[in-house]
Amino acid sequence: MKGGMEAMSAREKYAVIQGMAHQYSIQLLCDLAQVSRSGYYKWLQRQTYLSPKQIEGQKIKERIKEYHAKLKGIYGYRRVMVWLRRRHGLQLNHHKRVQRLMRSSGRNAPTMARKKCMSFHKII
Repeated sequence: MKGGMEAMSAREKYAVIQGMAHQYSIQLLCDLAQVSRSGYYKWLQRQTYLSPKQIEGQKIKERIKEYHAKLKGIYGYRRVMVWLRRRHGLQLNHHKRVQRLMRSSGRNAPTMARKKCMSFHKII
């Protein structure tokens, strides 16, 4: 079983490097974590700068939060997407984006358990 830095994703490694950067050099930490230094600096820049799509995603999350609270969380991503289109005039091309935004903010509709089939089959 792998442990340590091998099992971590690059983002997790970058976060560890950021935490230890005041004690050790960035080059040493990147070499030990087996990630590129330029990749670390790009990740660091993305932490402080939000792209226009990320800003729009945050605004959509706020609207989803409002709608989710209003209807006590009973609607899933499909109905939320229809609501965003009709109420706010947002032209979202894919339901996947709404689904991802809802999942990342912890706003999922409750799902019912599947019912067990109660029919009897002929025994062979």
